Amino acid sequence: LEPTLEFGRWLAAQGIEIWIRFVLVPGLTDDPATVERVADYAASLSSVSRLEVLPFHQLGTTKWAELGLDYALDGCRTPTPVEVEDARAVFRAQGLAAF
Repeated sequence: LEPTLEFGRWLAAQGIEIWIRFVLVPGLTDDPATVERVADYAASLSSVSRLEVLPFHQLGTTKWAELGLDYALDGCRTPTPVEVEDARAVFRAQGLAAF
């Protein structure tokens, strides 16, 4: 993950506008400590203008099956609207425009 984080720091140093997308996956990325760490990182980048919290969904499941691949997130639920809004609130508390 470090190359991605470093690239974000480089973009910010260049003054290039950044949009971040954070996928909220119950049981994987929804731990409050995880969301807080991502929010801290995003807030440290001076050129982040938008942060999208994307709720996980199962729409790609059939593609994995058609390819004969095991889908590691099979059975993972979609986060509730309240869970998505709670995550957005963490980002907003850091001064980020979270949608």
